[in-house]
Amino acid sequence: MAAITLRDLAAATPGARVARGDPDLQVSHLTHDSRACEPGSLFVALPGRNHDGLAFVAEAVRRGAVAVASEREPTDGGPAWIVVPAARPALADLAAALHGHPSEHLRLIGVTGTDGKTTTTRLIAALLEAGGRRCGWSTTTDRRIGGTILPNAEERTTPEADRVQAVLAAARAAGDGYMAFEASSHALAQERLRACAFDVGVFTNLSPEHLEFHGSMEAYLAAKARLFEMLGAPTRKAGPRYAVLNADDPASEAIAQRCAVPVVTYSLRGPADTWASQVEQSRDGLWLTVETAAGAWPLQTRFLGRHNASNWLAAVTVALREGVAVEAIQAAAPHLAPPPGRLEPVDLGQPFGVYVDFAHTPQALRAALAAARSAARGRVLLVFGHAGGRTATNRPELGAIAARGADYFLITTDDAYPEDPAAIAAAIAAGAREAGARPGEQYAICLDRREAIARLVREAAPGDVVLVAGMGHETSMRVHEVADPWSDVAEARRALADRGYAG
Repeated sequence: MAAITLRDLAAATPGARVARGDPDLQVSHLTHDSRACEPGSLFVALPGRNHDGLAFVAEAVRRGAVAVASEREPTDGGPAWIVVPAARPALADLAAALHGHPSEHLRLIGVTGTDGKTTTTRLIAALLEAGGRRCGWSTTTDRRIGGTILPNAEERTTPEADRVQAVLAAARAAGDGYMAFEASSHALAQERLRACAFDVGVFTNLSPEHLEFHGSMEAYLAAKARLFEMLGAPTRKAGPRYAVLNADDPASEAIAQRCAVPVVTYSLRGPADTWASQVEQSRDGLWLTVETAAGAWPLQTRFLGRHNASNWLAAVTVALREGVAVEAIQAAAPHLAPPPGRLEPVDLGQPFGVYVDFAHTPQALRAALAAARSAARGRVLLVFGHAGGRTATNRPELGAIAARGADYFLITTDDAYPEDPAAIAAAIAAGAREAGARPGEQYAICLDRREAIARLVREAAPGDVVLVAGMGHETSMRVHEVADPWSDVAEARRALADRGYAG
């Protein structure tokens, strides 16, 4: 990374000024995390709900920071200082300037929505690669830069703005011409994706989620729509910019009204720019008849669930607009596997199906249960819970969906955080009973997630499907602020091994 002066950093950030120190001081690194500071760092002190970044200035300096940026004026003595009007947008602008505005050198695709973001993002990247375009990705589960896949260890879908710019810079340096980025509503609301020159925005769907953060569905929708407003921002890039919207979701109409670029649509229900006139499901995958203005053609995939047919159509729409040939899409599709924790099969040779899925919203759980039903010749057995600190009103609805979609289910612990797992389970159970499920007959509460998974695996008969929902790819489980290592896939494999299956 090339060094840049405080003067130039301030000039690239609206309203910023060097309030203390030498304006020609060279900065070679930038971070909002004092623990990540190194010699030559600019530490950006973010105000937070629980902690103020200014409390960590001493640690940042001890680790090598030569300058600080904050909303407040500096006190007497200390490192060089940049004062900014608002720290979060400034973090994005400062990081983009330090990294040489990497998104201006990439074709950048953003994917947002309540569900399906990870799958759609990775499918877009895979289809572009099939068409000869080098495309990286950044998702909830992992990142690929220059062909190398690394896990996403940051426990959030979209990282802070300094990390966003670092990822984009790494993709540019690795020779990727495209980058597909999951854009969460939190990231859009907190301006983590500011200073990103998006070329394409993709919308999957909208259902109630993260209302504890956004406060209302209107605010949640507005955060998602921000991605499509950004498509109209000035850019030095010459390529076409457009929005890809799910015509089956009513929120697309409101998003389209905020687009300053052309809109293309996809649909499972009827005519759109790309739509499926036929969708067939089995335990082996999905078969679609894809309809476009240029004609109809078949698409065979290994994915389960009608909701994944929608994700495929979104990705196909982007690939076609980017010039990927139909034949390349058809050739690649049968070889592409779902992302980790997205209806991920766990197969040790058992005569029944076991799938791990991240479904933790009502819409996602409904879709995952429908996919499990399409793969089952017998019963659908479900184990799931709900995370603490999330939209609590979803809990009774999740219980009702389980009652309608599963033959038997266990309500268990998810990432409870500071909440009581038993209270969360009770709220889910209340919704199940309201929907007609009888405790002991169709469901039970088993707060030990390991035992809940093992119990359903022990009870599964040939032709059944066991669906483990809610945590997906996650590698830890937090209860009462303590994070313990965890893997639903590993626990499912353990339970299968205990039954004598060895793969």
